[in-house]
Amino acid sequence: MSYVALYRKWRSQNFDEVIGQEPIIQTLKNAIKNNRLAHAYLFSGPRGTGKTSVARILAKALNCKDGPTTKPCGTCDRCTKIRDGHSVDVIEIDAASNRGIDEIRDLREKVRYAPIEGRYKVYIIDEVHMLTSEAFNALLKTLEEPPSHTIFVLATTEPQKVPATISSRCQRLDFSRIPLKLVVGHLRDVAKGEGFSIEDEALNIVARTSEGSMRDGISLLDQLVSFCGKKISKDDVIMVLGTADEEFLFSMVEAISSGDAAAALSLVEKAVADGRSIPQITRDVVGHIRYILLAKMGIKSIIDLTKEYMERLKADADRFGVDRLKELIKIFSKAELDMKWHPHGRLVLEVAVVEAASGKEEVRVEPQPKVEHKPEPKPVPKSTSKPEVVSSGGSDLLFRIKENWDKALQSVKAKSLSGFVSMHEGIPLRISDSGKLVIAFKKGFSFHKERLEEASNRNVVEASIEEVIGQKLQIECTVSDDIPDKPAQKAAQAGKSVNVNSVKDLFAGNIVRGK
Repeated sequence: MSYVALYRKWRSQNFDEVIGQEPIIQTLKNAIKNNRLAHAYLFSGPRGTGKTSVARILAKALNCKDGPTTKPCGTCDRCTKIRDGHSVDVIEIDAASNRGIDEIRDLREKVRYAPIEGRYKVYIIDEVHMLTSEAFNALLKTLEEPPSHTIFVLATTEPQKVPATISSRCQRLDFSRIPLKLVVGHLRDVAKGEGFSIEDEALNIVARTSEGSMRDGISLLDQLVSFCGKKISKDDVIMVLGTADEEFLFSMVEAISSGDAAAALSLVEKAVADGRSIPQITRDVVGHIRYILLAKMGIKSIIDLTKEYMERLKADADRFGVDRLKELIKIFSKAELDMKWHPHGRLVLEVAVVEAASGKEEVRVEPQPKVEHKPEPKPVPKSTSKPEVVSSGGSDLLFRIKENWDKALQSVKAKSLSGFVSMHEGIPLRISDSGKLVIAFKKGFSFHKERLEEASNRNVVEASIEEVIGQKLQIECTVSDDIPDKPAQKAAQAGKSVNVNSVKDLFAGNIVRGK
């Protein structure tokens, strides 16, 4: 016989085996006892919380040879056929692949026929929200007034997509995520039943990763057994899942709180060397800081963690204020989003780590020269040379930046070629009232402006300017008509060819001559 996945082997077979859904189980038991069964049920909730399993158990309870009963025997011919998916009276439909009006019309034709083996025909429509609008409309009348021998169970992970005309004809039962303690306990029972051992810390990581889905937890356990055999350690879990363990997370928070960016970057380096997933690490850091925020706010009821973990969270909560924690969540959440589109996810995480360890900007940034509002200067006589763009404030700082602009360009060039090319087309225009360096681009060069505003390029430019002038500045880009042309721009406008050596220098390339 071929191997059966653990989540199928350990699927609940009766109401008493269902974990974490007590209100729903009690509702169905009472309905069976009191003969108050609804003709249609809508089971909604996250994946892996038992919707399809409970639907099959309900079908067994109604069609068991001892039924209707709240304790189906599980051994009679009807129960075993339902368990194995062979019963002609229990029809499971995958709405994701049978979502059209023709499939629903076929259902309407067959629903009126009496059951062959049991007392009820039970239609289980999984992921019902995937049906088309026409299919939902075709189902309406049958769902509202089905034959007395027919019961519908509609299951969905997205109840908001089910039309109100459908949900109003059903008795809705909402499945909740399974608490961490129950997931850990059941996984321990599965491990014991299958004859392999797993460390408690490893169990906790698997349970947290499953996010309240029992099926996900058992599937991860199955994967771990395939990887490391019948003895599973915490390190095995971290290696397979690519997650950040507790020590990594607490060490990262400690480095951030003390402003030690080098230590934080070393942690990222070690995590990558250990084969951990960069996106998963970022998600884990966001989740960990969220836990600290909730602990800081004194909200313990929604933090489903072990006692030891909670004690360490409380200690970390004393390191930060609420605003600082909110800022850190924003930094790492943005990094998680940015790395979906950035080719170098590690770089995005490292920049986020440095930003987080640098603290609040208004605290760390050196004070800018105060901008004095002076009266309009008198007109300057015209000269034959091109007038220089002069800042209205922060003139000393702007002068330093202009003096060292070429050095800043070379520093950017060493870090990001695309950032260098875009920065090369702009000029430092002024220091804004908020203390930002305004880099201006000539009209028609907005492409370079947009490229320089990208997070990766902006961070590189700001870091290079800080290296050159010794002062941290944010940049702001603008497009203006009053910007003098660059030599390359003048050549392009005049229709002249650009020297190949200047292009080579601009793009840091090499000239390859054909044979």
